[in-house]
Amino acid sequence: MNTLLRYAGLLLLFKLLMLNSISAQDQPFYFGADLSYVNQMEDCGAEYQFQGEPTDPFKIFADEGTNLVRVRLWVDPSRWQEPLDQPEGVKPYYSDLEDVKKTIERAQAEGMEVMLGFHYSDFWADPGRQLIPRRWLDVAENPEALTDSVYHYTKRVLEELDSNGLMPEFVKVGNENNPGIMIHIPEEDSFETAGTVSSADDWQRHADIFNAGISAVREVGETASINPKITLHWSNLDGLEWWYKNLISHGVTDFDVMGFSYYYAWHEGSIAELESAVETMVEEFPGYDVMAVETGYLWSDQYGGIINEADPEYLPVIPEKQLEYMVDYSRAVMRAGGTGVVFWEPAWVDTPCRTPWGIGSSHTHVAFFDPETTNFMENGAGKWPNSRFYENPHDPKVTFIVNMSGVDVSDEGVFVTGDFTGGDDWELVQMADEGEGIYSYFTYLPEGSEGAFYFLNGEDWDSRETVPDACADRWDTDREYIVGDSDMVFDYKWASCDPAYATTEVNVTFRVDMADSGVDFSGGVYITGDLTDWDIMQMNSDGEDIYSYDLEMSSGDEGAYYYLTTDTWDNYMDYRETVPEECADWYGSDRGYVIPDEDVEFAYKWGTCQEIQLETNLAERTEKPGDFELFQNYPNPFNPTTQISFRIPESAVVSLRLFDMTGREVKEITTGLKSGGYHHIELDAGNLSSGIYLYQLQAGEQTQTRKLTLIK
Repeated sequence: MNTLLRYAGLLLLFKLLMLNSISAQDQPFYFGADLSYVNQMEDCGAEYQFQGEPTDPFKIFADEGTNLVRVRLWVDPSRWQEPLDQPEGVKPYYSDLEDVKKTIERAQAEGMEVMLGFHYSDFWADPGRQLIPRRWLDVAENPEALTDSVYHYTKRVLEELDSNGLMPEFVKVGNENNPGIMIHIPEEDSFETAGTVSSADDWQRHADIFNAGISAVREVGETASINPKITLHWSNLDGLEWWYKNLISHGVTDFDVMGFSYYYAWHEGSIAELESAVETMVEEFPGYDVMAVETGYLWSDQYGGIINEADPEYLPVIPEKQLEYMVDYSRAVMRAGGTGVVFWEPAWVDTPCRTPWGIGSSHTHVAFFDPETTNFMENGAGKWPNSRFYENPHDPKVTFIVNMSGVDVSDEGVFVTGDFTGGDDWELVQMADEGEGIYSYFTYLPEGSEGAFYFLNGEDWDSRETVPDACADRWDTDREYIVGDSDMVFDYKWASCDPAYATTEVNVTFRVDMADSGVDFSGGVYITGDLTDWDIMQMNSDGEDIYSYDLEMSSGDEGAYYYLTTDTWDNYMDYRETVPEECADWYGSDRGYVIPDEDVEFAYKWGTCQEIQLETNLAERTEKPGDFELFQNYPNPFNPTTQISFRIPESAVVSLRLFDMTGREVKEITTGLKSGGYHHIELDAGNLSSGIYLYQLQAGEQTQTRKLTLIK
């Protein structure tokens, strides 16, 4: 049979290449959902709702634009499912043929096509586990007998489905077969791997098994009510091209869809890399469709479970970002010429039922239904198949952002409106609450489109912002957008022309009181942390055992820090302070800071959470003329760079110059107008000879000079 299969495969490949003249635009794009768990979830007590009303979940998905349902089939799942202690009324096992029939019937009733996935296993098949079904273990080391078993089993299942009017439009032969197919021997009493067949590395063996399943699908499909498209399945973007070339080189050619899994959580990579990978596959394999047959993305990081890593381009983790991610994912696959995307188990909700890993769902934070009410979440990725997102997948993404910090936000939330919401009849569109006062809304607009927009604090036309004249570029009252040829962001602070993320430079002082510390600080006191890029920096002595470090930082900066009595990382743990647990806000060991919009001081006693109180605060000190000061450079001696810090009480023209010991000026370090406060300048003495130099600060009538030592 194997020789005949190879000839048949070559013949069908020729036919597929001839059919490739049909434009990709003539093919439907599939928005798929794997709903394999739904029957069991309902038996376990789940009542799916839409807008608060009990609703058939298959109808919910179909109404939102899902046009393909994926369903898995296990050979005999009874051995591991029956021992699970389930609530009354729950069947002994699911994902067998009878359960699959019910899923297909429900999908067909709502007008959705079906992708049937043969796992050829009694349990999940994935890149790390390709378990041979127990009923075929006696032929595990007999490739010809195993191939024959796959052929007859596949044929029997499809003939039974067809006789019941349930023939699927797609048949997936295997599931995430990165290492091959049916290569692992299961443990006697579990679904774990006990061993591997001796021919696990024989790709001709794998090819023969794939071709056996493919041959059965083709044979049944020739006379069935539906002739299914055959899909194979690799997991990851890496290795995708290699895996399919490897199969084809071993004679696996008679299939239609090159399927793959891609999850950010497990595979990393960006949406742009996804698009590039699909584009490469479409170009390299013109006789086949390319489809993302499995993916998923989270909307919360509060429930645990699987799929726990978020793409850093789609933060924070909220339902609206799950929607945005899935829309961008699908648009990328579309642009690249792919034919579909399937979301894995978006209806796997929490119930009292058990899985091998415990009670409930591992997908609560991913499923499209509210964990408390099982109501469809209309702000999450359940909306991703909506046609409004795909009028032109090449249109740039446009994001509107407003910073409401300092504003009493309405209980109704924040909205945006403009020409992009409906032409002459504007609509109020709710924005996503990203936290920290930031609200956002994304859409897709044609290049060159333009119009007016503004933000509203509540769902009321009278709650609009007053746009300042300086940026009221439309009708002297509204903001303006003009869309370029790439993704764009229009971000503002509420009722302001400032960008949403505009920061303020502020003076910051870190101060430590060493009195009664019980440590030897005769060699100086130092600070390190995010504020110094984890360099160890010397602090200035303020007298009375108090040391300070001054610098300019941006509002919103945050990070960790702590104090030390050494300037080296050698054995530094012997010299760093031990920060008490109650104020070790970072890493459980370090102090933390968040910089506000005004000058700030962080002052503590060494190794305690006790703040120190000084007679004058930072604002008072900076107002005093006597606050003019040039600090000792650090490090000193140095080679070839060092930092020079100084403080001036008010804005002034400053000159900082370097002289040799004869009084000859050798370098102008900086000159110009500086604001009042602290300043830090890096001196690069790479072109100077070793020696002692003088550096002098002059601001108005005040002058101060210090020595530094360059050693090369």
